[in-house]
Amino acid sequence: MVAERTCPDCGEQLEEMELQGTDAIGELSIVSEASDDGFLSSVRADEILTPVPYVCPDCRRTLLYAEP
Repeated sequence: MVAERTCPDCGEQLEEMELQGTDAIGELSIVSEASDDGFLSSVRADEILTPVPYVCPDCRRTLLYAEP
């Protein structure tokens, strides 16, 4: 289970949402390239992450988190 996420603007607890595609390409995914630096350097090169949207119910800010 993912830890509670809070809005960086207003501090409200974010609500997890589901991505809806509008084309025939399929689901979005984040794939790490094999590298020794960068913000995804701790992710294995063969690991695929799924972007999960979280929305603040108060200010409507939407954040995407890369989750396995």
